[in-house]
This record gives sequence, structure tokens and C-alpha cells, in this order.
Amino acid sequence: MANFTKREIIYSYDGSFEGFLCCAFESFSRREIPVDIISAKDLQPSLLEQYFIETDLEKAERVKKSIRSKIGDAALELLQNAMWTILEHKEMAMLDFMRLGYKNGFKTVNLLANDTVDVLTKAVKFLNRETMFFTEFIRFSVHADLLFAKIKPKNFVLPFITPHFIARFTNEKFAIYDETHSELCVYAKGRWQISEVSGMEIPLPDGSETEYRKLWKMFYDNAAVEGRINHKCRMTHMPKRYWSNLTEFQTVPVKNKKEEIFTIGTSLPQKPQT
Repeated sequence: MANFTKREIIYSYDGSFEGFLCCAFESFSRREIPVDIISAKDLQPSLLEQYFIETDLEKAERVKKSIRSKIGDAALELLQNAMWTILEHKEMAMLDFMRLGYKNGFKTVNLLANDTVDVLTKAVKFLNRETMFFTEFIRFSVHADLLFAKIKPKNFVLPFITPHFIARFTNEKFAIYDETHSELCVYAKGRWQISEVSGMEIPLPDGSETEYRKLWKMFYDNAAVEGRINHKCRMTHMPKRYWSNLTEFQTVPVKNKKEEIFTIGTSLPQKPQT
């Protein structure tokens, strides 16, 4: 882009969308294009200059308003969703999209012939498709008064699937563990929080939960019509990579003693802004 200078510098930030917007603010203010923009937790030693940019919510809000007024609400939504994808170097693609957007205005999101717009759009479509699958394929197990589920997604889908399960289990307590990203979502009493965890131990099911799993597996097996079993069709509608956390495909040991991995209190922080 004219009047922008490419610099041998890496921007780093806290990994939040607001943090990225502050990186974009710096890029436009300094009229420079960095080599890369990387979350601080993923930053590796480099011979290039590294510049950590603090998150300033006032600056981030200014950038949001600018995107809405000059590129459109659809552009802002695309950028917000792109943050949760596994797209490599997504921050640079997002910055390229913003520069393109300020040049082309509201039509930018429809410029699918442009490589940047195409890549971001496909990444978000993959995120949306995976979100849909996980709202269908999650299996909760009962542990005392807690519903617990484990997932292994590619994209970071927890912020997108949680509202669905809050609507279904409004009066319950539940937790969903994202094994891929080591993040845990906990919901209780109308509030929810997503937090990074380490050394997570998955509880074994107790006797009653094991019996329910056996009954569900028995139903699953007996409901099948042997002459119409089509494994290829099943994998089309239920991709095999989701099977590892489906209770109907698991053989589980009986839990011999009470195990507690965490306690849900009544003073959870308010749900995050997503």
C-alpha cells in the first residue's frame, strides 16, 4: 500500500482481539507494515526487532468505530471471527484486509477474488462449520451435580458453542474442556468463564454414569439396521475425528472412588465479551 514502509520488526500483543486492534492502530499511525504480528505467548526468540504493544481499550474502540464506518459491520464481524481460527499468520491477513478495506470501503467483504479476502472468508467458514459440528457432537457426562464434556477442536470454538449449551442447560452447572487449546469453559448460575488450564485431569465416570453409557451404546447398536449400515455415509455426517469423545464409541472403567477436579463456586466473573 502506498506510503506504508515494510519494516523488519515483529509486533507482539496479548492475544486478544482488542490487542490486535491496537497493533493495527500502531501500524497505521507509524505508516509501517511489520514482518509479523504474534501473540506474546507464541513469540520465539528472533534476530528481528520485537515490539510489544499494550492493549489500550480506548484505542481499540476507535479502530472498531473506524472499521464500522468505513468498511462496514460485516467486515468487523469477519475480523472478530478470524481471531478464533487456526489460520497461520492470521493477524497479518487481518491487517492486510484492513488496508484493503480502507481503500475499497463496504464492498471489501465481497471481493472474494482477492487472496486476502478469500483466505479469511474460508477460515471463518471452517470455524463456523466446526462450531456447528460441536453443538451436535458434544457428549456430557454427569459427575455429582456437574455436567462435563471434553472436545478436541482445531479452531477455538468455545466462545461460539457455549451460548447454545447455556440455552439448553440454563439451570445446570457444566464445564467443557478444550483439549487442543488447554482451555476450560465453566458455567453456573447464569455466568460463564473461559480460562486457560494446565495439567487437567479428566474424571472417570461413576457407576450410574457408566450404566447410562452402556444403555446408550446398547440403543445405538440395536437401533441400527444391519443391512443398511453405511460406514462411509456415517463418516460424511459425523467425521471420524469427532468420535474419540463420543460416549457411544467408548468403553469406560467404573470409577471406584470419588474424585473432584475442581469446584464451581457462586462468585464466577461475568461472562467474557465475545
